[in-house]
Amino acid sequence: MPVFRTEAIALRRTDYSNSSQIITFYTRNYGKIHALAKGFKRSSGRYSSKAVDLLTCYQILFIKKEHTSLHTLTEAILQDNYPMFRNNLDKYYKASYVAELVNEFTEENDPNEQLFDIFLHTLSGISTDADPTIRVLAFEIKTLNILGYLPEWGHCVNCKSGIQQIPEVHFNAKEGGVLCGRCQLKCKNGIIVPAGVILIAGRLLNMNFQRLERVRIQRSICVEIEKMLRYYITFILNKGLNSWKYIKI
Repeated sequence: MPVFRTEAIALRRTDYSNSSQIITFYTRNYGKIHALAKGFKRSSGRYSSKAVDLLTCYQILFIKKEHTSLHTLTEAILQDNYPMFRNNLDKYYKASYVAELVNEFTEENDPNEQLFDIFLHTLSGISTDADPTIRVLAFEIKTLNILGYLPEWGHCVNCKSGIQQIPEVHFNAKEGGVLCGRCQLKCKNGIIVPAGVILIAGRLLNMNFQRLERVRIQRSICVEIEKMLRYYITFILNKGLNSWKYIKI
């Protein structure tokens, strides 16, 4: 059977036997895969020489099975384990949330190098930034865009009128974006969002990752952006995410 090599980030881990686990990886070349890691399980509270850690980047080798989605991991060579967020709960929870987003929004065997790259950059940034909040917001927005879920923020999704000159807009997940005051009367549900918050979220979409560490956004605006994103992501996935209960914006 052929052996494949790719860069991969460990997303999830499930016990399979006393010495083996099933690892979910998001890979650069093959998208999300599940691999049986025989003998890779932790033992007696210590890391074995072959242990695979979550939120860690590896160069993996695996045997790809043709008639099952469960492949066989043969080697995992450590590339980066982002030590700076291992002893910081806030950073670790934010990194866990980013990984949960990738896991929930992706299908098996559907590669997306652009998503893999921003995932990699985000984990690195969370590890090194003094406050990774803005980086996480940017990741959420960029991921929605890459995967085709980005809502319409530039103008009313119904009548196409601009939002720049109004103080607040109605954001409706079902309609797929913002609604002006007149159009929102025809739609139920949704949330009210200051128009300035929408504009700042749009700027984060186009911002280079290398610049994010120097960006400063008021905490109250970050809270409004995250509230909007959680409302929208809940609608898309039809559920909330486990990591949200641990994250403070």
